[in-house]
Amino acid sequence: MRTIMSEHAENKVELYLLAGLATAPLFMEDLRLALERRLRYAALPGQAGAVGGAEIRSCLLYPYGDWSRNVLAQLWEIRADMRRREGKLDRSIGGGRTLAEIRRERGKADIAGTVGTTVLVGHSGGGIAAVHAAATLMASGASASCFAVKIGSPRCRIPERLKHRVLSIHAEGRWKGDSFRRSPDIVSRIGSYGGWGINRSLPVWRKDKHAPASWIGVPIVGKHPDYFRNRPPYFNADGKSNLDLIVEAIAAWLSALK
Repeated sequence: MRTIMSEHAENKVELYLLAGLATAPLFMEDLRLALERRLRYAALPGQAGAVGGAEIRSCLLYPYGDWSRNVLAQLWEIRADMRRREGKLDRSIGGGRTLAEIRRERGKADIAGTVGTTVLVGHSGGGIAAVHAAATLMASGASASCFAVKIGSPRCRIPERLKHRVLSIHAEGRWKGDSFRRSPDIVSRIGSYGGWGINRSLPVWRKDKHAPASWIGVPIVGKHPDYFRNRPPYFNADGKSNLDLIVEAIAAWLSALK
């Protein structure tokens, strides 16, 4: 797995950016830099107060490989992970590779024991790997406070104890005439959060049974590949780029959890 690391002396907050299918090597680099700047001065869960200029360790990860790896192999792995149930997350392909990279990066930084706050942000299939890795980090006690953000990601089962720690972001639907259309990001509509429940002793299908607690649409310009654009024509009427909107959504969500 390829990584690009921002080295800092003290590990108060870990930030990992997880790419999805056949991704270009620096596809999420602008997001990494923008989020690191924003979160350095934010009040984050798991911290005693505002980070206030403290160092943040950030890293780009490719849990299914980048665009140089066979696309069909990546598709098979993402599809397999998308279907994994809560009790089988130890078999997650992308999640397992992410955990291995996190251990490796902690070793490089000479970090042992529990880390205060870990934030994993995944685009497309990388969002699935982010959820699986976050669940395992929390269960093992390797991170005291762990959060996952899915951006334009397929729907997958979110473990019950992790639901309030997961944010799902998708491109907001648009009005066309008098009708409101679904999200232009087709990938975010793949999969299901549904599951069977019980109502008055009868089995019922609940479409949001395994959904994250926070699930929002962001009015970006464009579709699935465009969440992190920060140049024209990817600006709204207020002069904010797609990247600005995504960073604001993530920072606002994390701060609200404080």
